[in-house]
Amino acid sequence: MTGVPKHIPAELVWDHSFDSFTAELGDPFLAISRLHEGPPIIWATDASYGRSGWVVTRYDLISEVFIDHQHFSAERPGMIADLLGVNLRLNPIEIDPPAHHGFRRVLNPFFAPKAVNRFEAPVRQICQELIAKFAEKGGCEFIHEFAVPFPSYVFLDLMGMPRDMLATFIEWESELMRGPDIAARIGAARSIYQYLEEFLAEQRRNPGNELIKAIVTGQFEGRPFTHLETMGMLYVLYVGGLDTVYSTLGWVMRHLADHPDLQERLRGNPEQISTAVEEFARAFSVVVTHRMVAEDFTFHGAPMRRGEEINLPLSLANRDPKVFPDPHVVDIDRKPRHLAFGTGVHSCLGLYLAKREIRIVVEELLKRLRNIRMREGETYKYHTGRTFGVDRLPLQWDTL
Repeated sequence: MTGVPKHIPAELVWDHSFDSFTAELGDPFLAISRLHEGPPIIWATDASYGRSGWVVTRYDLISEVFIDHQHFSAERPGMIADLLGVNLRLNPIEIDPPAHHGFRRVLNPFFAPKAVNRFEAPVRQICQELIAKFAEKGGCEFIHEFAVPFPSYVFLDLMGMPRDMLATFIEWESELMRGPDIAARIGAARSIYQYLEEFLAEQRRNPGNELIKAIVTGQFEGRPFTHLETMGMLYVLYVGGLDTVYSTLGWVMRHLADHPDLQERLRGNPEQISTAVEEFARAFSVVVTHRMVAEDFTFHGAPMRRGEEINLPLSLANRDPKVFPDPHVVDIDRKPRHLAFGTGVHSCLGLYLAKREIRIVVEELLKRLRNIRMREGETYKYHTGRTFGVDRLPLQWDTL
């Protein structure tokens, strides 16, 4: 265990690769939950992309980190900034209060519940169009035929970008998040940045919709956004709208494919799907988010130093057995108070849209397909990392 800072108590050192550990057991949510057997805060020698850092493993402590802006800053060196070599903060998620509020105020009206109601019809249409391509075939590879393109189409339409960019966007997103090496990830990050810069220049001349107009004319404390502030806002919409929704959909459909009784319950009681989505969000919390220690202090017995990284796996909060009895059981009657979308001022901007998307997908799939199940003799593949996602999910069903 070389390289462990001297101030870290030996009993808190966890000498493992987080990504390798969570890829064990055939189920990353069960694999990561083994950390509940140890201390509530650990120092991982390989917490994220080979970097060491703290990992918080309990619901109450993760909640506390989210709301304690004095000690835990969102203004940490970000993955995108590191890849680009540009001082770009994902805006507003990598900005602390009180400045956070000034930037988020520009976006909030477009993602509030009332605004999301306007997305209902177009999102449902996208969903129906994709399902129509495979419904009569009796099977599909769900991830590439539906889960990946669905949120991508929603994002393209939301931003007023051409749909013929779909294949390119999917390739960039995959390389950015899970490229085989750092060069591939840098290349993807720069390709996205270049495209967004060209898009921004065009939109400054002629904004395509009210959301884009609000961003390109946005002001903070009476001054226009800087170029990097505007680019940070466009970039956060890009990375926030694609990976998390597709990943969650993969886990939801894998679960439904293994539970025909739940399929039948929701098919017969579609009004319960919204409640089910909350439990799906709890059980399949796919994101590992981060903070940076803002000043030296001791947090629940862990001596932390300014600049150290804090890793917050939301699945550890939402499968904490001290908070959720039988945490690995998906119980749609549970009505959980989960942290799948964070909490406090940095709660996920797109949470209402994400939940609406998942609800519509479950509604439409159960309406069109019967006895959804894994294709006989095949299995699924998944990845871990900063987002837990399904890479391959071969499904079959009974045609009507």
